[in-house]
Order: sequence, then C-alpha cells, then structure tokens
Amino acid sequence: MVMNSSQAAWALLVVAAILPFAHGGSGDSVLDVLGRPVVTGTEYTILPVNGGGLRLKWRNNSCPLNVVYNDNQESLPVIFTPYIYVKVITEDADLKVEFSAVTVCAQSTRWRLRRDSELEKTLIYAGNSSSSASSSFPFDLAYFRIIKSEGDDGNVYELSFCPHVCSTCKIACGSLGIYTDEDGNQWLVKESDINPLKVQFKRA
Repeated sequence: MVMNSSQAAWALLVVAAILPFAHGGSGDSVLDVLGRPVVTGTEYTILPVNGGGLRLKWRNNSCPLNVVYNDNQESLPVIFTPYIYVKVITEDADLKVEFSAVTVCAQSTRWRLRRDSELEKTLIYAGNSSSSASSSFPFDLAYFRIIKSEGDDGNVYELSFCPHVCSTCKIACGSLGIYTDEDGNQWLVKESDINPLKVQFKRA
C-alpha cells in the first residue's frame, strides 16, 4: 500500500507520540562483573552482592512459581530483552526478564507481578500473562529496569519496576527487594519503601 502525503504525516505523528514512552534507556551500558557490556539474548546470572541467588518456588503449593532469594544457591540464568531492541543493554531501559529454565508449571518463565492479598506485597512471579495471578495488571506491563546503585564501587546495580511502555497507565513504581515472611521465605517483591536488592551480572 502506498501512502499519500497526509497519511505519511499522520504516521510520523503517531510514531513521535509513542517513542517518548517506549524507554530505550539512558545510554550508559550495563556492565557485567568483568566490565563487559551486558548484551541482549545472552544468558546471565544475577549475583546478589551479599551472596546467594534468585530461584523459583511455589507459594501455597500452586502455580505460577514466584521468584525467591536463596542464601545457599546461585541464581538461575536470565535473559534480558529490551522493549526497543538494541544489542547492548543500557541503564534505565524497559526490559523483559526471563529465566532460562524449564519449570514444572509448564508456563512462561518471564518475570511478572501480582499482588498477594495475604502478604500484602507485590510478588515477582514467572508465568503467563493470561494467568489469573496477573489479573490485577490488565495491560502487559512486565518490563523492568536496571539502574546503577549509587555509592557502590564497581559494577553494582539495582532492579526496579517503572516501565514507560504505556503512556496512559498509572504506574506504581518501586524497587525490587527481598521480603521475608513469617515462614522464613525470602520473596522478591516490588515495593516503594523496600531496601533495593543490589546485584551484579555474570555471563552464564
């Protein structure tokens, strides 16, 4: 189909309206523990600076699986995919985060959010967007951001949820940190008043 001049002008206006909200990042490359740029489509291990790792665990013995901090095990590998495709991951870019793993739930391992009414926390889980667990997030806002950790030496970062992929959505931004429940489970949660989990990245 060939567009006339009016149609072409309208298309440019639409693109100009969308791009400011599809956040491509600050331009500063995210670096791994060896100082190399973190790249799209490659497996990385998230390394909490205090040791341990991020794994998957049932809550109430049901799917989907939730992201949990384990003191004694290394993280499952993840793959980062930016909303706006670039080869090198940059700080503050909107990113899809997905575990590179197969689970018993036979669902996607992409990180998403759900509000847990019992814990009164927003948990990070791995699953499908059509899951009932994501019903409180009707638009697919499952994009996270990597931001530089202020005051830390080396390539130390924090993870946050504050996507720019929807211009009309009201986003409750927050850092990702660890919440310990009364049973000792250490869930990865998104809250505005939590101590951010500080991490580094290692190529798997």
